[in-house]
Amino acid sequence: MFALWREGREAEGVITWLTPTEGERAMGLPDGWTAFGHDGRPVSARARQKALGNSIALPCAEYIMAGVKEELEGGKPYSDI
Repeated sequence: MFALWREGREAEGVITWLTPTEGERAMGLPDGWTAFGHDGRPVSARARQKALGNSIALPCAEYIMAGVKEELEGGKPYSDI
């Protein structure tokens, strides 16, 4: 589940829970990516948030896998690019 701290000190601030669409965007996924299950039925907002909270952000996964590819191919290390 995602939360966002809004302005102010702790006593004044507000914690806002992100919507599933906002969570998808934060993870680098297209809007509606988690909206439907494998059977095509709609997924609840709570289940979508849980799935997003238990996943890895797509840009992070792409970065890691590009580094693995470079290492396996014996090329220039990805961190030096």
